[in-house]
Amino acid sequence: MPKKTFQIYINCNNCYNIFEKPLNQSIRFSYKKCEERCEMKVNNPHELIGKEICDAKGNTIGTIDKWWNSWNQEYPGYFFGIKTNDNIRDTWFRGTTKLIPIYSDYIQDVGERITLSKTTEELGRFWNKTVHFGPKTWPMDDLIEKPVYDRNHSRVGTFYAWVENDGTFKNYGCFVDPYLCDIWKMSFNTMMPMPTEYITDVKDTVTLNKTLDELREHWKQHFTF
Repeated sequence: MPKKTFQIYINCNNCYNIFEKPLNQSIRFSYKKCEERCEMKVNNPHELIGKEICDAKGNTIGTIDKWWNSWNQEYPGYFFGIKTNDNIRDTWFRGTTKLIPIYSDYIQDVGERITLSKTTEELGRFWNKTVHFGPKTWPMDDLIEKPVYDRNHSRVGTFYAWVENDGTFKNYGCFVDPYLCDIWKMSFNTMMPMPTEYITDVKDTVTLNKTLDELREHWKQHFTF
C-alpha cells in the first residue's frame, strides 16, 4: 500500500496569505514569508537584538547590535546595525569595528537567526562606495558614525546609514540628536534622510549648509513627526 503524505498549510506571518509548507522544513520560526515577492515586515525590532544574522548564501555575518526608527515605517522601515564577526570584518569591511547598517527591506526571514536578501559581497560593495556631494566625494565607510553639524556649528546628529535601490544610493540616514528630538517633539532613536546637497564639508565631522530650523522645516514638509 502506498505511503500517505501530507502537506502543511500555514499563514504567512507577514501578508497572511495561506501557503504550502514542505514537511521536511522546520516549523520553528518567528516570521515566515510565503514567497520571494512578499516583503518582510518587522514589527518588533528590539526582539532582533543579539540574533545571529546570515547573508543570502547562508554565510554568517555577525549579530544585530542596535536598531533605529526611520522616517517611514513602511519603507525603509527600521534600521539595524550589524556587529560583524572577525572573518567578515577583515575580508569585506576593511577591518572596521563600526556597525554595518541594513534596513528592514534587506531582511528575508527571521527565525532562530536572521536571513538577508543581500550577499556579503553586495553589503561590502555598498560599504566601499563613495558619497558624492557637489564636486567632492568621500568614502562611505569613513562617513559612518561621523557627527553632523549645521552651518552654525550646532549638533544635528550622527551619520549612520543609507538606503539604496539597485546599488544606487537614494538616501542617507542621519540619527537625530536626542536633544533635538526632545525640543521638536519627535520620536527618539530616529533616523531622518540627509540629502547630499546639504553637505558642504567633511573632516572629523560632517558640516551642512542648512540651519537647524531649515532642516526641521524640510523634514516636516516631507515626513510626519
